[in-house]
Amino acid sequence: MDDKIWFWARDNEQNGPVDIAEIDTLISARKIGPDTLVWREGMSDWQPAATALPGSSIPSSWPSPSAKRPHNATQPPDRGSSGTDAKATHHPSGFRECVMHCFSNYARFRGRARRPEFWYFAIFNYAVLAGLIAIAPYLSNLPRKHELLGVAYLLAVFVPSLAVGVRRLHDTGRSGWWLLIWLVPVIGPIALVILFASRGEDVENRFGPA
Repeated sequence: MDDKIWFWARDNEQNGPVDIAEIDTLISARKIGPDTLVWREGMSDWQPAATALPGSSIPSSWPSPSAKRPHNATQPPDRGSSGTDAKATHHPSGFRECVMHCFSNYARFRGRARRPEFWYFAIFNYAVLAGLIAIAPYLSNLPRKHELLGVAYLLAVFVPSLAVGVRRLHDTGRSGWWLLIWLVPVIGPIALVILFASRGEDVENRFGPA
C-alpha cells in the first residue's frame, strides 16, 4: 500500500504527495508549521497541520492552530472519475518552462514528466548540439574540435536527460528500467521512442499524481 497520501500547501502552492515520514522531515525543516494547511483523501477540506496530522507527528512545542483559514487557500486536489487523486502536480507546458524545469530538477528520478517536458528538452539539446558543431571551426585550431564540444555538452546534460526520461516512463506507468531496452539493437531505440511519445496516464499511478 502506498503511504504517500499527504499534500501540503505553502504560499498557495500545492505540494505532495508525501508519506508521514517525509511530513516529519518537513516539520523538522520548519517547512510545515502548526497552521500549514494539509490534506489527504477522506478529508472534506484543507486543515491546519496541528489538527489534521496524527498525534505522533505533532511536536509538543506547537501552539493551538489558528481557527482562521488563510485567504486564497489551496483547494483539495481535483479528483478524476476513477476516484483517485488527479492533476495534483503542476506540469510545465511551454518550451522555456519545460527546459528550465528539467535543469532545475537535474537529478530528480522520482515523479512524472508529461510529453512536452521530455520533447522540448530533447529539442533544446539537439539545437544546442547543432549550434556547437556549427561554430566549432571558428573557436580554435584544436583537431576534431566539433566532436570534443559535442561530447562535452552531452556529458553535461546526460544526468538531466536520463532523469526526465525516467520520469517520462513513469508518466506512462512504466519503471525507469525500461530505458535499458535502448541496448537492444535496432528495435530497442525505436520502441523507446514510441514509449516516450505515448500518452501518459490521466490518473494517479504508483509514481505520483497525474
